[in-house]
Amino acid sequence: MDDQKAQRPISPRQLSDPASARRLLRASVFVFVGSCLLALALTTRISSRIEERDQVPVSASPRLSVPASDFEYLWYEAENMRGISETSQHEPLLNPSYLDLPSAKAPGWCISGPGVSAEWSQGGESEWNSVAASANETHGTIWQDIEIPRGGEYKVWVRYADFANKSENFVVRILQERRAVFRHEFGAQDLIDPHDETSAYWGWAFAWDGAPATLAKGPARVSIEIDKAAPARRQVDCFLVTNDLAFVPEGRRKPDFAAMHYLHEWANSRTSFAPLIDSTRTEIPSTWQRPKVAGRDFMMPWNIAKDFWQLYDKPPNQRPLYPFSAEPIDEFVKSYSGKREVPIFDSKLIVPVVYINDLPELLKDGSAFRRYLAETKSPFAVLINYGSASFASDADARIAWNLLNGQLRDQFLGWISGESVGFVWDEAPKYLRVSPDMSRAQLLDALRGFYTGALARKWSATFKTEPGPMWEKMLTAQSTSSTSFAHALTEWGVRFLGMETSAVQPMTAMRIAFTRGAARQFGGEFFYYHAPNFGDTATTFTKQQNFAGPDNFFHTRYGATMGPSLSWYRKSYYLYYLSGASAIYLEQGFDQFFKPGPGEHPFQLNPLGRITDEFVRFAEKHPDRGAPYTPIAFLLDPAHGWDMTDYPQWPFGVSQINRSDRALRELFGAAYYPGPVREGEPASGERQSFVPGIFGNIFDVLVASETHKDAIDSYAAVVIGGRIEWSNAWATKLSDYVRNGGVVVFNSAQIKGLPADLVGVRLLGTTGEAHNARCLSKDESPPDLHGGIFRFEHMELKGAEVLMATPSNEPLVTINKIGRGKVVFVAVPDLLGEDERMTTFAAHLLAHLASDATPVKVDGDVEYLINRSSHGWVVTLFNDNGVFKPQQGLAQVDRIATVSATLSLRGAAIANASEWTSDRTLTIKKQVGSADSITLNIAPGGIAVVELVTTR
Repeated sequence: MDDQKAQRPISPRQLSDPASARRLLRASVFVFVGSCLLALALTTRISSRIEERDQVPVSASPRLSVPASDFEYLWYEAENMRGISETSQHEPLLNPSYLDLPSAKAPGWCISGPGVSAEWSQGGESEWNSVAASANETHGTIWQDIEIPRGGEYKVWVRYADFANKSENFVVRILQERRAVFRHEFGAQDLIDPHDETSAYWGWAFAWDGAPATLAKGPARVSIEIDKAAPARRQVDCFLVTNDLAFVPEGRRKPDFAAMHYLHEWANSRTSFAPLIDSTRTEIPSTWQRPKVAGRDFMMPWNIAKDFWQLYDKPPNQRPLYPFSAEPIDEFVKSYSGKREVPIFDSKLIVPVVYINDLPELLKDGSAFRRYLAETKSPFAVLINYGSASFASDADARIAWNLLNGQLRDQFLGWISGESVGFVWDEAPKYLRVSPDMSRAQLLDALRGFYTGALARKWSATFKTEPGPMWEKMLTAQSTSSTSFAHALTEWGVRFLGMETSAVQPMTAMRIAFTRGAARQFGGEFFYYHAPNFGDTATTFTKQQNFAGPDNFFHTRYGATMGPSLSWYRKSYYLYYLSGASAIYLEQGFDQFFKPGPGEHPFQLNPLGRITDEFVRFAEKHPDRGAPYTPIAFLLDPAHGWDMTDYPQWPFGVSQINRSDRALRELFGAAYYPGPVREGEPASGERQSFVPGIFGNIFDVLVASETHKDAIDSYAAVVIGGRIEWSNAWATKLSDYVRNGGVVVFNSAQIKGLPADLVGVRLLGTTGEAHNARCLSKDESPPDLHGGIFRFEHMELKGAEVLMATPSNEPLVTINKIGRGKVVFVAVPDLLGEDERMTTFAAHLLAHLASDATPVKVDGDVEYLINRSSHGWVVTLFNDNGVFKPQQGLAQVDRIATVSATLSLRGAAIANASEWTSDRTLTIKKQVGSADSITLNIAPGGIAVVELVTTR
C-alpha cells in the first residue's frame, strides 16, 4: 500500500538513523523525499528452515546436448520468495542497501529495494526489488517452489551484490522429494574486479554466478539460506535455473522466453490473421465520453505561491496578474508584474491549488483568495500532503466546512492526496487488522473499512462536524499500488482519480489503462500527478531542491542532470492528455523558471518550463482531442491486488505473490510487448516507461464489480485476467454479452461457476503435456508455436470448434459461437507453462485478437494511441528509440534512430491530414485498391499528433 512522501530534503541525521530511514524508504521510490513517514514496528520473526533428509554433493556433470526447442528458463525474483521477515503489521521488513542494518534491527532476509542510487545507476534490480540479509546474520531462509519441466543437466545462476574485497556468503539449495539434489555456496570470492568502475564507486556491483546441477522432472524447492555471518551484507536479486548450458545471463536481461520470442518475430513480419473481433466499428460508447470537471474538459491545477494572494490588493501594474508559483519569487514578480503575456500562467487552463495548512487564513471572509474565487469562478483544489488545517476555533472550522460544502461546492475540486490515500496511514497500527491468512477480498474489505473510518475521523477532527470520509472529494494519486487500488477507490466513491508514474515504472500506458478503465467503469474522471522522478533522483533546476554532495551520496540526488530524460517529461504530458486525462497536476509547480549563471542572464523558463509552456499552448489550441479508442478490455477480480511495482512488495501489503499475479504480469507483458524486454534493459530515463507496444495502447482494464457489470458492453472483446470467482449474476451477464456480439477469452482456471453451454466444452478431469501447438485457422501460414512444456486440460467438445491443438490434435484453444458473439477457451490454466511464463500459442491467440482491432492501422516502430474525435481520428505517435538517459548524467541521443510511421484507414477515405505539434499539412497517398495513407518521420524521442479528417 502506498504511503506518504515529503517535499523537503533528507537530513544527514535522518539517513544515519535506521528508524528514520525506514520511514523514508517508501517515499524514496519516486518522490521528493523528506519528512518522517510511519514507524514500522519490527518483529524478530524468521521463517523456519525447510526440512531435508540428507545432502547430495554436487559434482561436475558432462555437458549434454539439448535441442534449442527444449530449452527451459526458470527465472524467479528473490523478493517474491516465501520466508521474508515481517513487521508486526505483517508487511515485509525492510533493509535497504544505503542503511546496511544489523540483524538485530533487520533479522533474516528482508526486502532491500527498490534500489536507490547504487542500484539504479548500475542498471537497476531485475524487475522491481531484491532481498538482503545483514552481514552479521547467521540464520535465514527464503524459498520458492518451482516445477522442473524436463530432467537433465541444468545450470543454477544467481544475481547478487558482489562486494569489493569482501565475501558475502550464502547458500542455494534445491530439494526434490525432500532430498537435497543441489547445494552451492555463493559469494565466497570476488567476481568483479575491485577496481571496476562501479565497484570502485559504490564498493559493490551486481554480478552473476552459476553452478551445475542434475535435476529430475517434477516439483522442486529452491531455497536461499544464511548459515553463518559474512564480512559483507548479502543482497540477492533473482535466480535462474536453465538447461541451456550455453546461456550466460547479463545484467537484468531475461532469456528469450518462447512467447516473447514469438511476439518479436510476429512484430517483424506483421502476419495478418483471421479477425476475432470487428475492427470497423467507429462509434464511441457513451461511457467513453469524459464527464466535465467543474464545467471543463481539461485543466491544470497548480500550486500557487502564497505571495500571489498577499500581492493581490496591489495595483495591477505592481503585481503579477495571474496566480503563479516560481523560484525565485522576487525575480518572477519583477519580470511579469502587470504583464498580460506570461509563460504558462496566462493560460486559462491553470487553476489554483492551495495548501491545507493555509486554508484557515485563505477561507476567511474578505480574503484575497475568496475574492479571487468570487471574481473568476475558477475551480480550485487543496493539497493535503503532510499537512493539516488548524482553525482558530471550532466555529471557524464549521464555517469553513459549510463554505466548502455550500457556496464553493461547485468550484471545490477536492483534496489532492499525492502518494497516499488521504494521509491517514499513521492510524493503521491502531485500527487496521489484516493478516496473510486473509483472502484478498477480505483484505480489500478491511482496507475499505479502515480508510473510510480514518478519513471520517480526519475530517471530523478538522472541521468539528461529521462530514464523513468525503470519498467524492478525494483526489488520490498513487504511483506504487495505483493498479491494485484504482477500481477499489472509484467503487468506494472517488470521482476524480489520480495517478503518478516514475521513469522506473515499466509500461506507463498499461498503468493508464487501469486508471482510465476504473474511471470509465464507475463514471468518473482521472488526472495525472506529474513529477520528474527516476528512483531516488529528480530533474530540478531550482536552488530549493538541488541536493548534491556527500550528504546525498547514497540517496536522493536532485539536480539539472539527475532524473529522467526531458523527452520523458515531454512525452508524459502528451501521453496523459491524449489518453483522456481531465487534468495534469504538477507536484511542485515552482520549478519551471530559473535565473541561470554564471554571468548575467535573464529570468526565464528552464528546460522543464519550456516543455510545459509548449504543452499548455498545444492543449489550448487542440481541445477536441477525442476519446481514446480502446476496443479490448481486460477483466480482473475486484480484489486482484496486482501491481508490477508495488511497495513495499506484496499485494495489499501482506498478501504473498502467487500464480495469479504471475499470470497477470505475463498477460500484460504480452499485451504491451516489448515492455518485458525493455524492462530487462539497463534502467534509463524513458525506455522502460515508454514502450512501442505492438498492438498499440488499445486496452482498458475493468473489474468484475457486482454493481457495474454493464461496463463490459462498451468493448468488442473482454480478456479475463488472473484468477476470478464468478457470481451467478456475472455468469448471466457474460452470456448476454456474448449473445449480443461480444468476444470473451477464458482459460481453464477461470471457468468455475460458468455454465457449460457458454464455454462449449466439458473438461474431463485429466491433463496432458505438450511443448508445441498448431493453429488451424484457414488461410494462415503455420506459425512456429513450440516452446516450454505446458500442461493442458483434456476436454470434450460440446458445440465449440478447435482453433489450436497439440501436434497430436488434442484441443488447446476452442471457439464457441453463441448468438452474434463467441467464447474463446484456452485449456492451459492461467495461460502459463511449467516455467510460469506465457505459452507461445497463448501469445499467438492474443495476436489473433488484437493485431487488427482498430479502424486505424499504424505501421512502424512507434508507440501509438488512437482517439475518435468529432472530425475523424487523432493518432498520437511516440518514437521511443534513440534517447538513453542514465539516472545520473545527461542523455545520449542516437540521431539516426528516426522512425517512419504509416497510418491508414480501413473502409474510409482521408479527406485531409495534419500534424498538430508542428502545424503542418500532411500528404495523403491515394491509390486505387488500397486504403488512403500518410507517412511521416519522427525524430528520436519525438512526438507526432496526427489528425485524420474523414469524409462525412
